[in-house]
Amino acid sequence: MAEKLSFKAHARLLTMLGEQLITNERVALVEIVKNAYDADADRVTVDFRGFAPDFTPLPGSSIAITDNGVGMTESLVRTAWMNPATPSKALVKRGEPETVRGRVLQGEKGIGRFATFKLGTDVTLVTRAKDQPQETTLVVDIAELDESDAAEAPRADLYLEDIAAIIDHAAPKVFMQNGLAESVHGTQLVIRGLRAPWSDRLVRQAFADLDRLQPLMWPTSETAAPRSDFDVTFLRDGTDMRLAELRTEEFSAILQRAVLQVRQGRFDPEGRLLSFNVNGRAETLSIDDALVRALKPFKDHFLKDDKGKDLPPETLPMFECGPFGFEFFIFDFGNAAPAKNSLDKSEKDNLREHRIYLYRDNIRVYPYGDRDDDWLEIDVQRGTESAGRTFSNDQVIGYVTITQANNRNLRDKTNREGLLESGAATQDFKALIQTVLRYLRAYPFERYASANRRVRERGLKQHRLDKHLSALRTEFDLPPKALRQIDALEKALDAERSLSSTQVARTEQLAGVGLSVETAAHDLILSGAESLRLAKQVVSELALLDLKSEPVYAVAGNLVTRLEFVSARFKDVQGLFVSTRQTLKPLDIVQYLKRVRSIYSRLHEQQGIIFEIDDGAILRAASTEAAVLQCLINLVDNATYWLMASTAGSRTIRAFTPDDETLVLSDSGPGVRDEDAPFIFEAFYSGKGQDGKGLGLYIARQNGLRNAFQVELIPNRYPRQLAGASFAVRFGDHEDANVDS
Repeated sequence: MAEKLSFKAHARLLTMLGEQLITNERVALVEIVKNAYDADADRVTVDFRGFAPDFTPLPGSSIAITDNGVGMTESLVRTAWMNPATPSKALVKRGEPETVRGRVLQGEKGIGRFATFKLGTDVTLVTRAKDQPQETTLVVDIAELDESDAAEAPRADLYLEDIAAIIDHAAPKVFMQNGLAESVHGTQLVIRGLRAPWSDRLVRQAFADLDRLQPLMWPTSETAAPRSDFDVTFLRDGTDMRLAELRTEEFSAILQRAVLQVRQGRFDPEGRLLSFNVNGRAETLSIDDALVRALKPFKDHFLKDDKGKDLPPETLPMFECGPFGFEFFIFDFGNAAPAKNSLDKSEKDNLREHRIYLYRDNIRVYPYGDRDDDWLEIDVQRGTESAGRTFSNDQVIGYVTITQANNRNLRDKTNREGLLESGAATQDFKALIQTVLRYLRAYPFERYASANRRVRERGLKQHRLDKHLSALRTEFDLPPKALRQIDALEKALDAERSLSSTQVARTEQLAGVGLSVETAAHDLILSGAESLRLAKQVVSELALLDLKSEPVYAVAGNLVTRLEFVSARFKDVQGLFVSTRQTLKPLDIVQYLKRVRSIYSRLHEQQGIIFEIDDGAILRAASTEAAVLQCLINLVDNATYWLMASTAGSRTIRAFTPDDETLVLSDSGPGVRDEDAPFIFEAFYSGKGQDGKGLGLYIARQNGLRNAFQVELIPNRYPRQLAGASFAVRFGDHEDANVDS
């Protein structure tokens, strides 16, 4: 006969939930303090009572956590606190999600109280609600549930309802006028039977965790939101340990050494915008701009399908996460950092204690921001890509802010540690933050790095060995033998310089060859593979027709063999390969441009890009074939890249010759931003963000200076120019050009 059964929770559930859901004692303290925050407290004290001088727990040691929040009535203690997983807060959040102070409730699962049993076995709760004449006291002792050894294993028949909790109410002793709690309402938890091996270091780490419960950086910003009115103080036997005083001034001073101070950051999904201030300069990025779409985290997450293939260029990604804010401080840990940005060892160590925090409604989401946490996968990306393309995990500190109201899809895990990974919201959220960081690394930080390289290079030029050698000759009365050695040293240095200059030039040419051949090789591989496939199909058809004995079969077989080694298309770029015998000679520049157009013709046809060369374009100039081809391929490649990344309807590259010494290549892409323009010809600075090597334009200009032409970015000067980027290649005498400039 069927009967109805009910679940019956074993008493061990109290300790098991504490062990499984609360990682450590520091997290347990945070959970308890969060309850005080929900109770509208503005002051919480954590008092370590009766500990040894080094904070080793003694038999009578206890931790008392006291807040001045709204407190609980006896009814609430009986019906809510004593019932695990009670939905009381969840129900309140649905109706009135904010407290009287305007705080958004943090708890909702009804399991935060198990943090007390993570800390100890004996818990005394004392609480007094507002306008209540009496205090309610609840005593719970679960020591018999501890499995200290096999002989003292917990009873198998002990269930939750068998755990005796003693409740009482009486006149106020803790929450009374002029009492130790300094409030006539609130809640106190006194925890004894401590489980953790506390120490001075663990106490300070616990304070640091609670101090980071709200954003550390807010007090240093005049424009950011202030810290909430919520103070946590650590006491020792009732005396303030003054741990907070050790933090604020030193930390604020270090933040001022940041290379980039990124303030007032915000993602607006409706406007599809990222906006922020970088060192006081306002920047706004459209999510649909080619610049953002080119950044690898954005492209990989939003612009590829499940199989990793690129989505159509007109794709406009949607986002399951809502708006969020952010502030970042980005540092230069290198030894060559300028004085205003340099850091000593203690400052670096201090910064390495912090990462990027996440705050929901101004309260921290753990463990994001911990030293060992990499929730944004920064180190993972740095390990799989060139380190120079990403910040290191300890190079950036800051915070990201979300709200429950605007980000309901970003939900905490059951153990309150991190966000649930289910659905696309969390991954969208992370990818957008990664995109911001990549933008900051590829543009503002790279501009800083490029400017520093210029300063260092100027410093090197001002302190050449020549000056020191000259001083040795003229300022010291050296014997003839020493002077002869100086002469020999100077000749050796001149030879080394000449060799180094030749090697640098050859390396730049080889790098240009590699970059240029990449595109042609791609085209060749596609064409060759298709030709080989067709030839093999012919052989198969001849075999099916039983023509293996016929001459045509042998010819087809030879064709397959030849196609396997085909290299005819490489004739388009033969001139790129370095020759020590290259000399300046008259070249038809427009014909070379048409050759480059043929190299890109297949790709341009696939992408709907029109490459116009004016019918009347005529330009003959003295240069070298390799240098001209490298330059033109790099310029066309840049234009093609930005047109492919752009969502604009028109995709056009236009070439024309405004005079008999100049070729202009113009495109209808997004153009070059004003702040990037001074750096685009710098080595390793790439407007393409993570896709660029930062060598194309640099090599084009350097080779041009050696081969009688100059490349420059030009403003809107000619009627035939398009709205995007325009580059002028000017031929003629450039003997005064300085390659090192």
